[in-house]
Amino acid sequence: MQPRSIGALALKLSLIIERLAAYPCIAATGAMTVVVLLGVLFRYVLQSPLSWSEEVARYLMIWAASLAISIGVMRREHLGITFLTSRIPPSAQKYAALLVNLAVLWFLWILTKFGYYMALEGQTQLSPVLAKYKINMMWSLSAIPVAGALAIIQTVLQIMIDLFRRKEDFDTKGMVDI
Repeated sequence: MQPRSIGALALKLSLIIERLAAYPCIAATGAMTVVVLLGVLFRYVLQSPLSWSEEVARYLMIWAASLAISIGVMRREHLGITFLTSRIPPSAQKYAALLVNLAVLWFLWILTKFGYYMALEGQTQLSPVLAKYKINMMWSLSAIPVAGALAIIQTVLQIMIDLFRRKEDFDTKGMVDI
């Protein structure tokens, strides 16, 4: 397989992973909005507050923000500190970016690993407000290892794109705009 086709394949996979994260992210954000509006309506208009709306909205926000991490990685929209890298020669910047991406991968691995263990421990804990529905904390805590795994995949794909594709080949028509 030619290096250019490896980069093109990495880009296609990256777009697929973006969609896998974007649609649930959009759904969680929409559901969170509906839950918050229902909470306000029931509390202030109907004078009968919903006990669960605040907690459900919080969990939906955690999932939406967590899923958005891999989208930001794919689109390279996360904050970057270029103070040092902009001062090194352009020929060395590619290698500096690779080192930074490897450090990010290490952090994401730690986040995913310990997030997974934390989610497993959440199986024995019931949600404070949703306990009467027998909802355990694993469902909300799973956002962290899922987000970490998606971000790891996207970071690896971005490294492959950087190494094997020409920048002028990049096409953003297939991206999901949130």
